[in-house]
Amino acid sequence: MKNKKGYLLLEAVISSFIVITISISLYSLLLYSSKYKTSVEDRVELYEQGEEMCFQINKTIENSDGIISIRDLNGNTISGDTPSYVNVNSIKCKYKNSYRDVKDKEISYKRNHKLFINTLNSRGNSESGGYEIGDYVDFISVMIQGNKVSVKLSLSKNNEKYETYFKSYIKEF
Repeated sequence: MKNKKGYLLLEAVISSFIVITISISLYSLLLYSSKYKTSVEDRVELYEQGEEMCFQINKTIENSDGIISIRDLNGNTISGDTPSYVNVNSIKCKYKNSYRDVKDKEISYKRNHKLFINTLNSRGNSESGGYEIGDYVDFISVMIQGNKVSVKLSLSKNNEKYETYFKSYIKEF
């Protein structure tokens, strides 16, 4: 008969070490995979939000007869061309003319990081309600040169950031 009493403790320690090592490795892999999945989902959502906002802003500007005014983050009204990008809260677009009797529209950035398209009343103020076109907006910047409006959107969610640029052209009648 062989005496195996001394090996039982050593075998238990080695097998426990192997099980703990494998468990920690699997936990680390799952944690990394979960963070990576969340990061990819955030990037995709920001991209989709950015594309939808670009489409809506572009449609609003290009279907208008021109820019009425732009209000920057300090509340100053800017009209005419701008030499560089200006962070804005509001872009008011002219829709009403002698051929169509529709309300003017405004693209407005709210402090809760949302972007809206609102209709304007006869005094040029936003009507209540509005259509939310996007979320996660850090800022919206515009640069106007003649009939070309360059727009820059900056979005962020958790640790992910996304910026997009596009140009809209106002039709000349």
